[in-house]
Amino acid sequence: MPKNLGSLILKLIVGSFIVGWALTLFDITPLDLLKDLSGTIGQIYSMALETVRWSADYILLGAVIVVPIWAIVAGLNYLQKKSRRGGTSSKKQE
Repeated sequence: MPKNLGSLILKLIVGSFIVGWALTLFDITPLDLLKDLSGTIGQIYSMALETVRWSADYILLGAVIVVPIWAIVAGLNYLQKKSRRGGTSSKKQE
């Protein structure tokens, strides 16, 4: 809770008045704002979904190349580490 609740309420009222006055300069009414708010939220959701769909195509296309290369490199690294641990005794026998 703020220390001075009355001051906070007065600031909110003055700020709301100034913003409301500025919006009337652009012929925006509260009803128009509420109607457009749901449309704007829907447009944002739609754009976000389109962006995900667009990027998914590129991600899948790149994964066809990147994932197999990663698997080969990881497998080679695993075999190399395994041969270092167990390979010292086999080198001594040769």
